[in-house]
Amino acid sequence: MPQADRICFPERRNYSLTELVELRRQMLQFSRSIPPGPERNQHLQIATSLRRLFKNKTWLEAHAVETSR
Repeated sequence: MPQADRICFPERRNYSLTELVELRRQMLQFSRSIPPGPERNQHLQIATSLRRLFKNKTWLEAHAVETSR
């Protein structure tokens, strides 16, 4: 019996809070450079979603790593 095709997902990477904040900042800057429309709305939605996730302590503990100075 042939083996079923399996989807391989890459290992989950944890980001520092600084990297996530920078990603949100870049999304906002990029969306402001695009004329109003669906593409701009998509980038604004990503930035808004990131902001909501930052307020979710459970999500942050699971996906963000603390960095030492």
